[in-house]
Amino acid sequence: MLYGAGTTTVASLLASGSRQARTRQAIYDKWAQMEADPIVSSAIKLLVTSALGGHETSGDIVFIEKRPAAEQNEQLGKIVEEIREDLSGILNRSAYPMAYLGSVFGDSYARIYTDKRGVVDLYVDELVRPPLVQPFDRGSRTVGYAIYTGERNFQRLDTTQMARLKMPRSQWVPQHGVFEKSLKLALSTDDVNDLPLMPAMAGGSLIYPAEEPYDKLTASLLGLVGQRWMDSIDEQMLTVNLNDMSQDMQKKFMGSIKDMLTRSKEIAEEAVKGGRPIMERVRHVIPVFGDKQLTRMEGGGQNGRSDRISIEDVMLHARLLAGAIGVDLSMIGFADQMSGGLGEGGFFRTSAQAAESARVIRVALAEAFNHIIDMHTLKRYGMVFPASERPWKINFYGSISALEAERQRTLNDGMSVGIGLTQAIGAMRDMGADKRIMEAFLTDTMQLDEEQAKLYAELAEMGKDQGGGGQGWP
Repeated sequence: MLYGAGTTTVASLLASGSRQARTRQAIYDKWAQMEADPIVSSAIKLLVTSALGGHETSGDIVFIEKRPAAEQNEQLGKIVEEIREDLSGILNRSAYPMAYLGSVFGDSYARIYTDKRGVVDLYVDELVRPPLVQPFDRGSRTVGYAIYTGERNFQRLDTTQMARLKMPRSQWVPQHGVFEKSLKLALSTDDVNDLPLMPAMAGGSLIYPAEEPYDKLTASLLGLVGQRWMDSIDEQMLTVNLNDMSQDMQKKFMGSIKDMLTRSKEIAEEAVKGGRPIMERVRHVIPVFGDKQLTRMEGGGQNGRSDRISIEDVMLHARLLAGAIGVDLSMIGFADQMSGGLGEGGFFRTSAQAAESARVIRVALAEAFNHIIDMHTLKRYGMVFPASERPWKINFYGSISALEAERQRTLNDGMSVGIGLTQAIGAMRDMGADKRIMEAFLTDTMQLDEEQAKLYAELAEMGKDQGGGGQGWP
């Protein structure tokens, strides 16, 4: 009966390497714990600010602009202008928290409030945090939400009431819900409307690949701090010579030694609590007859360690953590890590990489904002534009200094190569090179593609065709 069916089952989705399937709440609890870490939080903030940018004077993040169709159609142009006037402030206020939560949890949500004027407000605060919202999908389309708030701790909302920022699911997160989903979802069904309504799986988080480096960094930090605490304990063992002393004298002498050590401890505690340095010397007088009364024994108590856990161990895991999120450690407060190999422009080079990796945030946020604008036009104008016919487009402020510096660097390098190539071709023509020699020179020496070499080699014949005899430019 199983001939040709194979032996692979959905159980392969319940584990990924050493990571086993977890419940949805356990996954979000882990990501919420990581979100509180300063390195993780700073890295996500850097990606979000790189993705959103911001106008240098107004500070606006989101720009609703006209498409060519709206430029030619006065009525559509007026609709876009009204949308921009009504929603620019609301979208700019909601852009950063939605992008940040979406980067951490893979999803973020905004409760849409509307009236006859359209969308009047967006709620993106704690009651719609991803751990409290369960979206439901039909295929890949979100069609509803279950919100775990309210008197019954459960409320249903539809897509006219809630907007979802959904990050791309580029990496699978093992979770138990996929087993139940596999029992109901039939991929052999062609009509998407016949697919069952299923809870969406957790995923899309930018910090999921950093879970293991985060755990190792936490362990190394605990080991380093614990080692410092242990080494800070200055403990010694003292031997007291009670020879030739009566029992009463021994008690008095031991009590005096105890009081002396207790008083020294109290002086140190008072100095630490009061924040004042000790400006006097502490002296204790011990009478001695013959042999020493007190002898220090080395090797007792806590022994100092020879730095078994060094700061380099911590920095290694910190670099792995930042790199797993897509940010160089030098960009989030560790500028001393900037190596000389990157040159003077190293700071711009690493920040450009962070900005490039943040483009996916823009795409997800633009899709969520388009849905919000659709709800606005539905309530205000009674219509929803198809995605391909929308008269507006969502843009973000693209003049990020790091990207501009990288773009200018690439442009200058390309211009330098072009100028050098032009000079080489001109020199070869001046020497009387024909088309065959020019093509061989460009292919073998200048390492150009054959098609490009053939195209540029035509220049060798242009001077001859125009009477130049191959000498100089026509």
